[in-house]
Amino acid sequence: ESILSRIRSFEYSQKNAVLVPAAALGVGGMLLYWLRSGRKIKTIDMGDGWWGSGERRLQGKEDTSIRPFKIETSDKEIEDLHQRLDRFRFTPHVEGAAFHYGFNSSYLRKVVAYWRNQFDWCKQVEVLNRYPHFHTTIEGIDIHFIHVKPPYVPHGRAVQPLLMVHGWPGSFYEFYKIIPLLTEPAKHGLNEGDVVFEVICPSIPGYGFSEAPHQEGFDSIATARIFHKLMNRLGFKKYYVQGGDWGSRITTNMAQMLPQSVKGLHLNLVFIARQGLGRLICTMLGAYVPWLVGFSREDARRFYPFMQKNVYDVLRESGYLHIQATKPDTAGCGLNDSPVGLAAYILEKFSTWTDKSFLHKDDGGLESKYSLDELLTNVMIYWVTSSIVSSMRYYKENFSKDPDLSAHDRVGVYVPTGIAAFPQEIVHVPRVWAKDVYKNIITYSYMPRGGHFAAFEEPKLLAQDIMQFVQKVEQL
Repeated sequence: ESILSRIRSFEYSQKNAVLVPAAALGVGGMLLYWLRSGRKIKTIDMGDGWWGSGERRLQGKEDTSIRPFKIETSDKEIEDLHQRLDRFRFTPHVEGAAFHYGFNSSYLRKVVAYWRNQFDWCKQVEVLNRYPHFHTTIEGIDIHFIHVKPPYVPHGRAVQPLLMVHGWPGSFYEFYKIIPLLTEPAKHGLNEGDVVFEVICPSIPGYGFSEAPHQEGFDSIATARIFHKLMNRLGFKKYYVQGGDWGSRITTNMAQMLPQSVKGLHLNLVFIARQGLGRLICTMLGAYVPWLVGFSREDARRFYPFMQKNVYDVLRESGYLHIQATKPDTAGCGLNDSPVGLAAYILEKFSTWTDKSFLHKDDGGLESKYSLDELLTNVMIYWVTSSIVSSMRYYKENFSKDPDLSAHDRVGVYVPTGIAAFPQEIVHVPRVWAKDVYKNIITYSYMPRGGHFAAFEEPKLLAQDIMQFVQKVEQL
């Protein structure tokens, strides 16, 4: 009996040796699953909206048709533009001021002369119509987008849908140089694995050929929801998204709203507004021991001297923002009435946001990176659609709800993320700070050159980075 008792005791202890760890493992697994589930559940509420004129119609479903659209012009439209350009009232610039006071009026004379006598809007309309344009009605307003499919897909290659979103004062036209690189990479010397894209570029509502919202409150959340609906309407369940400027905020919101639909998020600008004692200490220490706070040498080079690059330069370049975030319609009236004023207001951003040193050049360095035809085509998209005021309102709608654009930082982005950090971008966000919001950074690239309008200025660099990012995501 003593022997049998010992055997039973041994068997019991052996069972415990198996059961206890197994139970602990099971409880731990359940806890981990619960934590991970909790993390996934924390998303931005998709909600719903109505931005059409008047009250939402309760009867009848929304027209979900996708309608082909073509940009057109007329002799009357061009004649009106020419008459306004002929009435341009010149203001002499301050001698030696270059672009320090804003757009140099002597160089503006040259731009206006080219616009009036050499720029061919009819020809540029043909360029714009090179890609297929569409309209569809979502939440009461017509959404404009271009949808470009690859003309040829090599055997074995998967076509990845990619939504690309512009910002202000840009437009869908910013992506015209990068689209062929993404849809026909081999033809342009880009052979990044098996990645080929079909590209969808919508116009933000109130910009260009997308109808302006008729109701108050249209912000980046509403835009993200509409663009998800657009992609769903086009038949896509999962897709990649890419953006800079407002496009960065919109696509980030898309990843926070429906992470199950976003295969990957690629950005060429990151909004990180978190402040606090810890961030202040990091900033101070980073100037002397960058490695201690997680900064690379390149981070330190781009980030310091701190006051110059993150305070003085930002203040100098953000005067427009304060106007547009408070009283956009006041300044907008003049810009909507004067093509010269509109061009000066928009093109000044394509100078200093492309390269800060262009501030010291009499021509703003504009023609060193872009052609006047390209620059004026973007201006014309705002002019012929009378959309400058509604585009400026987007600042008020977003900043009035979230003055430092930090509200959404509390919702982490867990979808695979790629960041292309261009050296001439208005602000630099080190990877270690970006990780506060973007929890799953797959690639973070210090781009060798380029500024704010990456797709317009350095399309090949940006295309390569997008492709390398997507290739890594597809291999996960």
